[in-house]
Amino acid sequence: MTAGVLVVDKPRGITSFDAVQAVGRILKERKCGHAGTLDPMATGVLPVCVGAATKIAGYLTEEEKEYEAAFAFGVATDTGDATGKPVEERPGATAPEGAVAEALAALVGTFEQVPPAYSAVKVGGVRSYTLARKGMEVPLAARRVTVREARLLSIGPDRFRAFLAVSKGFYVRSLPRDLGARLGVPLTVSELRRTRVGPFRVEQAVTLDALRERARGPDTASLLIPIADALGRLPSWEVPTEAISQVRNGRLSGPWLVERAAAERGDLALLLTSRREPLAIVGRDPAGLWKIVRGI
Repeated sequence: MTAGVLVVDKPRGITSFDAVQAVGRILKERKCGHAGTLDPMATGVLPVCVGAATKIAGYLTEEEKEYEAAFAFGVATDTGDATGKPVEERPGATAPEGAVAEALAALVGTFEQVPPAYSAVKVGGVRSYTLARKGMEVPLAARRVTVREARLLSIGPDRFRAFLAVSKGFYVRSLPRDLGARLGVPLTVSELRRTRVGPFRVEQAVTLDALRERARGPDTASLLIPIADALGRLPSWEVPTEAISQVRNGRLSGPWLVERAAAERGDLALLLTSRREPLAIVGRDPAGLWKIVRGI
């Protein structure tokens, strides 16, 4: 199996780990991992790294994400979404369209967000959701996040839908708490669909059922996005043929490097062969020297 990134349209009701396991079984590939967790109730874009692409998963989680979310009026849950237990209920409660649109617009910017208690954030080495399920208080530190865009898509008497473009680390399930406080109405996330992770869009995503059908034929490799394209946001440096074995052995030196490093303004770059085969990711250390940070 050729290495690459498969854009999966995760169905509702399974974990991201379940989806990755399913991909591994379908493709008969032992090395698979996801780049950015989706809650079981959420659907949409889940980038699954296959084969050697598992080595770049950590770089893909840094990408901006887009969501379409539905928020139900009149109920707040302990998890922030429809899978949780109600902690406040006010049947019939609602908010005017203008107030909702204004509250969403006010999110745009960079600010500190406290993750929901039911999250994968570790507290003293233990996942927050494990402590929360035991009824324990979970003191979570605020994290700096950015919202590039937040706008109202539609609104009805019992719910509204919103579009969100957010940074890594942003929790949509924290919004019922924050927006609910601003609007004075209990809220919960009733639906959540991720439509983009960096360059990966829902339009190119494949369902698990479609992947199973495709796997009955000989052509599943064409579904995989090559590593060089998946890391397209990084500048790419072509490594001369005579230096390829050196790079593969973890060494970085030579006249070609001096020229490229001097011209590069960023802190990361992808090393490729002339055939666009990925070799390594290089990074600039605090002293300004370039080193291999991840072999591929």
